[in-house]
Amino acid sequence: MIEIIRFSLLLLCSILTFTSCIVPESTHVKPTFHLLTKHIFDKNQSKAQAPEFVESNNTVLGHPFYLRQIELPYYLQENRIVSRPNESKIEFRENDRWGEPLLEGVGRVVGLNLSQLLNSSFYSVYPHRKKIGTPWEVSITILRFEKVSGSEVKIEASWEIFNIDFKNGAYPLQNGKVNTLVSMNPTVRKAQTIKDEINSLSKSLGILSELISDSIISSSY
Repeated sequence: MIEIIRFSLLLLCSILTFTSCIVPESTHVKPTFHLLTKHIFDKNQSKAQAPEFVESNNTVLGHPFYLRQIELPYYLQENRIVSRPNESKIEFRENDRWGEPLLEGVGRVVGLNLSQLLNSSFYSVYPHRKKIGTPWEVSITILRFEKVSGSEVKIEASWEIFNIDFKNGAYPLQNGKVNTLVSMNPTVRKAQTIKDEINSLSKSLGILSELISDSIISSSY
């Protein structure tokens, strides 16, 4: 009897040891991280003939500017990329995420776009400090910035430009809005991909940047 009990205990221990070594296969999918990119404007879009001004004994080309902190709705501050199929519904992608905070990504890309359009390398973007002698400030509020259907993304934003009077401070000069859909051009025939979505969102920032740069140029004369 004692031998049977010992054998049973030994068999039970062997079974427990064997099963404890079996690790279930993980279902976790490593997320892919994405970045917005600057828009490449042609020569007709770029403000190549922008004026010059003197700052600290150096000649500076174009229209120097400072881009303030981008304002975003709370749901866009997630690092998960968002789709919004209708006004009252949002969908978060677990496996596709932003590689940087979206407010910083939008600021970085709009800054690069405006630098090209305004022919100015003398600029700064929040959270970097404003450069001394910068005559223009730009404020942007993003209301919509997401995929809205299988083939379109949407940008809805407002913006304001400020001219800096170094005696009296900044004062608003012009403002505007953009509310537009941008088609997603598929890189694979008859299929929309996350790459197409990010490219279209980047393109929408190019549209916004053109409106802002035109406003600054027209206010300079």
